[in-house]
Amino acid sequence: MRYLFLVLVFAVFAIADNDGCFSTGACINPQNPSSDAVSLTIVNDWPLAEKALGLDVFIEGAFVYILGADNNLDIIQAYDVAGVPQTSMALDPANGSCFGLAWNNDTDTDAYYANDWSSSSLYYTENFGSTWTTETNPAGNSARGMDFDGTDYWCTNGTGGGLWRFQPGVGQENIAIPEVTGNPSGVTVFPYGSNLGVAVATYTDGFIYFYEWDGSTMNYLGAAACPASCSSSFGLGHSSVSNTIYWAYKDTSSVYHLAEFSFSITALERSSWGSINTSF
Repeated sequence: MRYLFLVLVFAVFAIADNDGCFSTGACINPQNPSSDAVSLTIVNDWPLAEKALGLDVFIEGAFVYILGADNNLDIIQAYDVAGVPQTSMALDPANGSCFGLAWNNDTDTDAYYANDWSSSSLYYTENFGSTWTTETNPAGNSARGMDFDGTDYWCTNGTGGGLWRFQPGVGQENIAIPEVTGNPSGVTVFPYGSNLGVAVATYTDGFIYFYEWDGSTMNYLGAAACPASCSSSFGLGHSSVSNTIYWAYKDTSSVYHLAEFSFSITALERSSWGSINTSF
């Protein structure tokens, strides 16, 4: 009976935190995967009065906005490049466990997806509106961070683990990232030579992992310690304007932050390739 009480107390605190990390045991990676291949340097760091989980970067001409999901206020909040809150968009009322969001990179008909870690629902809206439609998330439930590469959407921690790459209503692919043994949170993609770079954060192991996707195979490039001290690491979003990555995290005093870091990657020999299971 006492054991059950403790479990329930822990669950209440985990749910109250509303960040999507329910088990400290599952979230902690005791290994140290850092290498000299990846270097991260903080450029800017802004404490937030609200929270930001999953991130994406909206670019229209000279305007750059960082979008962050706040499932306490049930909004997607836009920040300028000085970390100052701008406009916001209401989430669907049913999307109470939103973590990831992704913009379709189209300023003529801008569309947004938002996921929910407590269901298999994927929410869709256009033109920064307030009316959402719902469809099945190809990544299943337990979804976290999202991004869009111009053709496909990416999502961490869907059913089956690893990364999911998909086109809603078309098909999906589960990509293994065995180097990430912690609980994945944020993900972002970026140009990497002629291929696609992929960065993955985890809640509490303190590292960010980098990969190269050549269209059919995933190559592990290396990992680096988070560039600032944190208790939880959340979203990632790459800016093609500055070639930097925006990062959402919570510090050891439970203050949420939006930060920006530069990164450099030294290419490794292709000796450690992740496996894939192609569905489309």
